[in-house]
Amino acid sequence: MVTTFGMSDIGPWSLMEPSAQSGDVIMRMMARNSMSERLAEDIDAAIKRISDEAYEIALDHIRNNREAIDKIVDVLLEKETLSGDEFRALLSEFAEIPVENRVPPSTPVPATV
Repeated sequence: MVTTFGMSDIGPWSLMEPSAQSGDVIMRMMARNSMSERLAEDIDAAIKRISDEAYEIALDHIRNNREAIDKIVDVLLEKETLSGDEFRALLSEFAEIPVENRVPPSTPVPATV
């Protein structure tokens, strides 16, 4: 996010050469060596800040939804799997499900002859 897409306070630009964006570890290491130590430190700090913020958001979600999470865990321990409909039904006991994600109640389809 930081070096490839420029999503940080460092600037809205990509800091990596296209060849270094591949999965090749050697190319990424060479790209890292071609930047200043200060820029590398700024990148590390930006990545840590993003990671720390995401961690705090995750903890807040867990704290705010603990009862729902515990219920889902209990059901998963019993059944091992849940369909999307079952998950939404469980979650709807604790939170408002957005309209676009709601599953309509099943209504029998009349048989045609």
